[in-house]
Amino acid sequence: MDATLADFIRVLRSAGVRISVSETIDAHHAVKQIGVTHRPVLKQALGATLAKTDEEHALFDGCFERFFSFQELRGDEEPTESPEPEQPPEAPDGGGQPGRGTGGGGGGSDADSVTHTDDQLAPLSDQLRDADWAQMTADIAAAGQRVGSNRVVSFVQRGRFTRAIADELGLRELDEDIARLDAGTDEQRALAAALERARGAWMDRIRDHVERQIALFADPEDRRLMRERLPQLKLSHVDRRHYADMQELVRKMARRLASLHQRKRKVARRGQLDVRRTLRTGLAYDGIPFEPRWRRVKKDQPRIMALCDVSGSVASVARFLLMFLYGVNDVLPKVRSFAFSDHLGEVTELFRELPLEQAVLVAQQRHGDRSSDYGRSLRDFENLCLTEIDHRTTVLILGDARSNYGDPGLSSLRKVHQRARQVLWLNPEARVQWGYGDSEMPALATACHRVRVCNTLKHLEQVVQDLMRSAV
Repeated sequence: MDATLADFIRVLRSAGVRISVSETIDAHHAVKQIGVTHRPVLKQALGATLAKTDEEHALFDGCFERFFSFQELRGDEEPTESPEPEQPPEAPDGGGQPGRGTGGGGGGSDADSVTHTDDQLAPLSDQLRDADWAQMTADIAAAGQRVGSNRVVSFVQRGRFTRAIADELGLRELDEDIARLDAGTDEQRALAAALERARGAWMDRIRDHVERQIALFADPEDRRLMRERLPQLKLSHVDRRHYADMQELVRKMARRLASLHQRKRKVARRGQLDVRRTLRTGLAYDGIPFEPRWRRVKKDQPRIMALCDVSGSVASVARFLLMFLYGVNDVLPKVRSFAFSDHLGEVTELFRELPLEQAVLVAQQRHGDRSSDYGRSLRDFENLCLTEIDHRTTVLILGDARSNYGDPGLSSLRKVHQRARQVLWLNPEARVQWGYGDSEMPALATACHRVRVCNTLKHLEQVVQDLMRSAV
């Protein structure tokens, strides 16, 4: 625990919290007195000893949640067995694989000594086949500690640590299983294809973990470079201390899009030359066309209904999407917004009554922090708005489509699809994760005109730009 606490204090100092030697000693004493089994008490004790001002408490809260999100707290007196007593004995010990050393990254002789039969798979292959994502996420965090990902100093080390963690967990044995099964029977080839797809989702989770470590541990100079990378950074990985930078980026992008749209609209207003009207008007000037007349085609402004899942990691993407939509309100004035997790409610009035950032926070507080229920939320939307949807309406849905194995709401979405101009679904997860576990994205995609990955500011900018093109 001493090493973990030292790393946490390093993160706090890097975030701008001033911590003296005496405060560090007080924090160690507090942990020894209260233990590490009760997370809220631990957070309160460390906050009392390490943060002094309101600003430092805000920084502390963000760092604590991000640092200990996958951190297993253990006292020095505890043994090194798996921290979860309910874990079956054959499961990996915090990410390591018994009987094969430390995977492809070390202990190669043990791994080479294992010969898998046609029916025997490596432990990692078993986990991927069974979709045991909870255990694999814990294994990734533990393997990250073993390879030293908490010592990362620059984002350029992302690839190195991603590969090191993958090798530590048994990437080589997984690839061997896939190659062996791919040369077998039809059933084995089908399993090989499934493992290959799961491998992509697993690697994506490792990259996500490394990105979080970079956000926590990168040195201050590298943080300056990271601010330049914010438009390409996954929104779920953005630290709270960068929110002000992100909001300023959103405002700049929105102003740029609005300005670009206004220039295009001025040109579009001229339309095509109406020769007949121009010549007829020119009769008053002896046939000289002093006053050109133009054909004008009136275009209806698109009506946008934005449904945002504000539960879990999707909330960060929803936050900035709403900021984008209302940041270009002069160009897209007909925006109605809805927030949902286990049920859906309209939050349009919040954005008329409150400042943009405050309205987003209130919407998340009212409708977030609960498990997603897409079936009920889409039924709520159907009951509220189905009769108001027509050929001018664009329905924009932001969510990961993870229904917790409940009704995904496909029948309600099909009714919306039949009436709307277009239904666009934005999913913050990578495509390789669609359809795994409780993800209903493949089924819901059949009731959408378009689906696309959307988890960075650049993605959001492109979505809003596409919507604005239809208003030119």
